[in-house]
Amino acid sequence: MKAFALLAAVALALVAGPAAPAAPSTACIAFIDVAVVDTAASSVQLKRTVVVRGERIDGVYPASHPLQAACRRISGEGRFLIPGLTDSHVHLFGYSRSGEGDPVTEGVILRMLLANGVTSAVVMEGSPATLHLRQEIRAGRVTGPTLYSAGPLIQAPNTGAPPGRRTFRTPEEVAHEIEEEKRLGYDFVKVHGAMPAETYAALIATARREGLPVIGHIPDNLGVDAALDSRQKMIAHAESYLQTYFEFHRSLPTEPAEIDTMAREVAAKTAKAGAYVQPTLSVFRQIISQVADADPLLQRPEMRLMPPAAIGDWLPQRNPYLHNWSYANLDHFKAQYRMMQRLVRELRDAGVPLLVGTDDMVPMQLPGFAMKAEMEEMQEAGLTPFEVLKAATVTSAQFLGRQDRSGAVRAGYDADLVLLDADPLEDVSNVFRQAGVMLHGRWLDEASLQHALWTPAVASR
Repeated sequence: MKAFALLAAVALALVAGPAAPAAPSTACIAFIDVAVVDTAASSVQLKRTVVVRGERIDGVYPASHPLQAACRRISGEGRFLIPGLTDSHVHLFGYSRSGEGDPVTEGVILRMLLANGVTSAVVMEGSPATLHLRQEIRAGRVTGPTLYSAGPLIQAPNTGAPPGRRTFRTPEEVAHEIEEEKRLGYDFVKVHGAMPAETYAALIATARREGLPVIGHIPDNLGVDAALDSRQKMIAHAESYLQTYFEFHRSLPTEPAEIDTMAREVAAKTAKAGAYVQPTLSVFRQIISQVADADPLLQRPEMRLMPPAAIGDWLPQRNPYLHNWSYANLDHFKAQYRMMQRLVRELRDAGVPLLVGTDDMVPMQLPGFAMKAEMEEMQEAGLTPFEVLKAATVTSAQFLGRQDRSGAVRAGYDADLVLLDADPLEDVSNVFRQAGVMLHGRWLDEASLQHALWTPAVASR
């Protein structure tokens, strides 16, 4: 297969380490004559000067605002400034855990995220190596998006756990694990797969006592009401609703009127429960694409960026999706996807806070580049460009408890910014027509980002 030869060749060409720290920010950086996008109100402030000092936005002023002579000027004429994006569902290693804790793999992933405007990310399966990398970034020894991390997956035995993961048999074991995750400093508890009712209840109670929000899947065997009634903070995957609601002890509905009614009802319940939802539409659609023909996905130019050892699970002989999903069922998968799109519209209409998450590092989901795919899928599902951008910025900041300092271009907020060459409120694809990214007050122009991305040996020095 051509794709296999391509990946084998990468092993000889790719040498990379962790992303090196950027140079310290200057005392003052100013974006001149730029259009500032209000990610909370779908409006644009034209001809503004945005001044950054250190790691914070000093102020947003009229374009005529006087500047110190020493202030570095970045032209914003014809450009648009938005806050940095948050990918609320990333992985630093894949299905078989290959690449876990490897500086080469971590460095590639961080550069891919940054090159696509991602300045914050939620790691949905953590490990001690994840906590170490998070601290290295916070200390400024490694350049990368601000990381938040769930602990290891919490799942019951015999529920399809990925290889190399622990499982937990009793409520007591789950409670002990959550207490340990709190002690180690994880930010979230992640549910994964089916779970006995008493174990899930212990998970919720212990996490609440320890002050750790519960995120992740809806337990397949318990149904959606179990998660909503328990006030699980975030539900990962619109697909979770397929397994625990639309197809819970029944066949997939086919009548449009019934589908509409069910989608409205579960969206209203979700809104009432106050849960965030992360659709991850692009994952499901990409699974359909690879089941139909994986080779074009394996031959994308961006595949050359990934260390082969980290994506061995993506090849046909090891890809879990190609083993578990049948080409003969493609029409059914497509019907499921249309239902997920319908659900996302109803969640939006019901006022459910939506997040942008990519589930990168599962087969075929390239870090950073999957962000564009996910935001485009959300727009295709019926959200406006503004609603998608809001999900990746303001709503993400609220989810992370940082709404008073992140997710908007405002005085006093973090200087995590993306400068665009086109209006993101016209088409969400314009979010990725980038002139550069500012990370913690450090300006990285597009040429530098691309050089670091495609020349790993240089980036690692």
